[in-house]
Amino acid sequence: MASTLINLYRDKRNGKLGGVCAGIARRLEVEPWLIRVLAITGLLFTSFMTLVLYIAAWLLLDDMPHEQQPDTGREHVKAAGWRSGLAPQEALTRLEQRLERLNGRVATMERLITSGEFRLRRQFNDLREDK
Repeated sequence: MASTLINLYRDKRNGKLGGVCAGIARRLEVEPWLIRVLAITGLLFTSFMTLVLYIAAWLLLDDMPHEQQPDTGREHVKAAGWRSGLAPQEALTRLEQRLERLNGRVATMERLITSGEFRLRRQFNDLREDK
């Protein structure tokens, strides 16, 4: 079916009703509750359209193949990259390191923009554009 073309399947194992929201969440690599909240919000504002789309997805999407399902042994609630469940201290350390690198890049750009060489090059470029 169309599921194999767009790599979207129903995830009945993590789903609440038909596995549609869980399947979409798995494909987009977000938490399933977020997709469920969006679906309920859509149901409140455009009830008929959201309901029709949900039922169509329920009928048209295939169940997730067994080879794509995670092992039943030890489940990781947050398995995707940014949801990997790092320890808070490790996550904070990584974030601090990233901010230090970004701060260094911003400082380098500030030095370049405030330098006399930058102003001189800009004036030459302005002269070229005037011709």
